[in-house]
Amino acid sequence: MSKKLLTTFEGVRAALLNNDSAALIELVADDYCGFDPNGGRHDRDMMLQAYGPGGVELDTYETRDVTSQVIGDVGLLMGVGKLSGKYGEHQFKHNLRFLDVFVRRGGSWLLLVSQVTEIEEA
Repeated sequence: MSKKLLTTFEGVRAALLNNDSAALIELVADDYCGFDPNGGRHDRDMMLQAYGPGGVELDTYETRDVTSQVIGDVGLLMGVGKLSGKYGEHQFKHNLRFLDVFVRRGGSWLLLVSQVTEIEEA
C-alpha cells in the first residue's frame, strides 16, 4: 500500500470528520465526482458545502479491510466503512463498501471519484 496514498485517504477522512473545508480543497480534485448510497451524484462544490462548517456532523467514520492498488498515477482504495451522524435534523447511520479513486497530480494524491454502496452490518 502506498504510504502517501493512504496518508491522503486518512487526510480526507479527518477533514470530513472535522468539517475542514480548507483541507478538503487541498485533498479533493477540482473535477471530483462522488456517488452516495442512493445513487445521487455529487461534485466537489457540493461536497465542500455539505462538509464545511455547519454542515454534516459525523459522529463516527470508521474504516476496515482497506486495500489499495496503484496503477501509474491512479490509486484505488477499497474497503468497508461505518458512518453515523446528522445533517440538519436528519440522523443517519450507514454501513458501506467503498471505492475511492485518487489521481497523482503535481506529485500529490487527490481524491477524484468516490462510490459507496450500502451493505448489511458485518
